[in-house]
Amino acid sequence: MRALVIGAGGFVGQYLLRCLLDHGDSVIATTNTGTGGLGGYEAYDLDITDAQATTDLILKIRPDVVYHLAAIAFVPQAESDFQGTLAVNVAGTAHVARGCSLLGTKPAMLLVSSAEVYGHVKPSELPIREENPLRPANNYSLSKRMAELVVERYDRQGAIRSCIARPFNHIGPGQDPRFVASNFALQLARVALGLASPILEVGNLEARRDFSDVRDIVRAYRTLAVSQTGVFNLGSGRSFSIKELLDTLIDISGVKVEIRQDENRMRGPEVPDLFGSNDKASTLSSWNPTIPFRKSLEDVYRFWFDKLTAEKTSAAKAS
Repeated sequence: MRALVIGAGGFVGQYLLRCLLDHGDSVIATTNTGTGGLGGYEAYDLDITDAQATTDLILKIRPDVVYHLAAIAFVPQAESDFQGTLAVNVAGTAHVARGCSLLGTKPAMLLVSSAEVYGHVKPSELPIREENPLRPANNYSLSKRMAELVVERYDRQGAIRSCIARPFNHIGPGQDPRFVASNFALQLARVALGLASPILEVGNLEARRDFSDVRDIVRAYRTLAVSQTGVFNLGSGRSFSIKELLDTLIDISGVKVEIRQDENRMRGPEVPDLFGSNDKASTLSSWNPTIPFRKSLEDVYRFWFDKLTAEKTSAAKAS
């Protein structure tokens, strides 16, 4: 399988690359931040907002399947820069889909969308299924729904075979600390190593979300891309409160901290509870998540603890 991963330089992309290579796929990766340090596969620098460059690269590579991960994925960033978000998440997706359509081979295209497209879900609508109403409630989810429409258009025209993944929150080692699990783990690791006072800054702890491990999610991406079409929810099938996540990380770290709510970390009105059904993916592709919530958090914490320990040791040697 000749696989092109667009947006391979990010958190999820690096895990997907490993997954594809483990399956023996011939992998080509693109990033928009340079390709230094990438290895084991062909790599290119690509800005998907450049329509011609995107088309040229796809026609050059001629992939069997395209995994489209490139996006502005941080909700506050999308709120502050909607124009930039549209350029990447919508127009960029259109450039990728058009490039695929010009191959004339009807390649598979997996678009990584988001469960956020469901928006404000009523308690009676849980667990969320693929047939739930779509009510995008912020710029990020709106841009993701628009990207889905782009891909669906090219599929209807018979130019590509598309699969749209709607993952719920996923976590794992190496995630950007702007995201909640990674942020809490980093703060706790700093406290554990004596690099910060025992005070933890938090936002809303009451919201409940469906958390999965990124390693389970990328396994689903490959499974679906090579065998399915349509829309698929991907998650754990249950929700955890942000407080449960925090309490678990505190227990893992073994440190005692004072919890302080930081108004700057509050996103404003949020959906109180959000979790989805995996029934469709499980039935059609036999995919199910396997990594427990606590194991994921242990690995996230260990990533930051080891990274900070190495930096602390290096700084001590340098002095």
